[in-house]
Amino acid sequence: DAQQTTCMAGIARCTLRLGDLRRGVRLARESNDKKLCRECAAILQSLKQWMEAASLFEIGDQYEKAAEIYIKQKDFSQASKIMGRVSLPKLHSMYGKACEQAGKFQDAAAAYKKAHDMDSVVRLCLSELNQPDRAFTLVRESGSSTGADMVAKYCQKHDDFRGAIEFLLMANRSEEAFALAKSHVCMDLYTSVLGDKISPDDAREVAHYYETQNELGSAGYFYSLCGQYNRALKLFLQCGSTEVDRAISVVGKARNDMLTHMLIDFLMGETDGQPKDPDYVYRLYLALGNYSEASKTAVIIASQEQSDGEYGRAHSVLSSAIGELESRGQYVSQQLRSMFVVLHSYQLVKKLARRGDHEGTARLLLRVAGHISKFPKHAVRILISTIIECQKSGLKAQAHEWATHVCSNADYKSDLNASKFKTKIQAIVRRPNLDSRPEDTSPCPVSGVLIPATCLTCPTTKDSLPMCVCTGRHMELDDWCFCPVSNMPALYSEYVKYLNAEAEGKVEDVETAAAMATAKQGGRGMAK
Repeated sequence: DAQQTTCMAGIARCTLRLGDLRRGVRLARESNDKKLCRECAAILQSLKQWMEAASLFEIGDQYEKAAEIYIKQKDFSQASKIMGRVSLPKLHSMYGKACEQAGKFQDAAAAYKKAHDMDSVVRLCLSELNQPDRAFTLVRESGSSTGADMVAKYCQKHDDFRGAIEFLLMANRSEEAFALAKSHVCMDLYTSVLGDKISPDDAREVAHYYETQNELGSAGYFYSLCGQYNRALKLFLQCGSTEVDRAISVVGKARNDMLTHMLIDFLMGETDGQPKDPDYVYRLYLALGNYSEASKTAVIIASQEQSDGEYGRAHSVLSSAIGELESRGQYVSQQLRSMFVVLHSYQLVKKLARRGDHEGTARLLLRVAGHISKFPKHAVRILISTIIECQKSGLKAQAHEWATHVCSNADYKSDLNASKFKTKIQAIVRRPNLDSRPEDTSPCPVSGVLIPATCLTCPTTKDSLPMCVCTGRHMELDDWCFCPVSNMPALYSEYVKYLNAEAEGKVEDVETAAAMATAKQGGRGMAK
């Protein structure tokens, strides 16, 4: 059989060379030998018998050679059947050109796409297929300057100036794009397309344009991008309070004493007689890298908010300041941290009380009561809460101490008389009970000595101890984690209890909700 197959193959080849093409092609087809088909196809190709050669190349799995012949012979029906098996971009490009010449534009676009010739696809979408949106998308994805140039011309022809500006910039024709932006009031698009890549020269031209249009804030921003900080700051200050954030950013970049003093004068109200929000001064010091002054300013702002009874705002200012300083690797002053501890303890009181932890509530209220002068607007209310919670949790001596303080202070008399707890507090003073249960202890994270759970000072080194943000107790080395939202330390066991308790009830603040969501996703810091 093998010998007969070899003989028949030789007969087929010789038959073709002798000119009996029909018989030779038939013998090759009947042989079912792919190698023979390829050999016979090559003979036919040399004899310029193109279609017979292509059919045998196809049977012999040489689809590229078959496709090339079909395309050159413009036999699109045969070519289309095998183009899916062709991988050479060159052949797809040839097929695309042939289809385009024959008016088969959809097939041509598909072929050009397979040939990775996206510029040709864009050209067909714009000129023949009426698919401009597709062309826009393809150019944005490919970033081709040639394609962008074609799309820009199309947009200009159809009065789509915003589109023309975008694609002119992609085609590196910025001068034409700028001229269009000026004449058709599309400068916002021009600058948004350039983004952070805008050159100093382009930024200067944009700034000048905005200045002539009296858009001083935008002009100042682009002057800052080209390094003209002095001019930028003057324009920002002319805008009043609306551009203070950008003014701070410019001064932070410039690090120029003259500009710094100019902005400070403005913030203090020396230029217009209207002092601005102190928070701007705090942010200015941060931008300048003057962290000690930023810390002092944060304390001043929080102190004012606290005096006004805005404890939530004061707490937010301090929490934000601590986070900012720690994220930049800066020292957090003891004054700032101590103030935060007192305010955070006050914030925790309601949460602990709602969970029925009366002793924890009483201990934190005692900490707050020790700084009652910082809460002038609600001093009596806080002290009464301290007395009641101490009484409930068995801290009789502490309840008697603060009840005596309230009753003996003339400044508290009117508020005490208006309180429904007046009689109860007076009774605590008249019939003193000085029994008091001892506070639970836990090991100090510095020295390891057992100390009261809410004590925040190491008895050995006198160092301040880190506080758990969900209980107000000092931290313990073997039960340590970080809140994934505030990045502050928490006792792991207590933090899990806190999240579970909040999940069972109503979550009362955004931070708690965020912490719960992060914890469920295995957030950073939740592991011990």
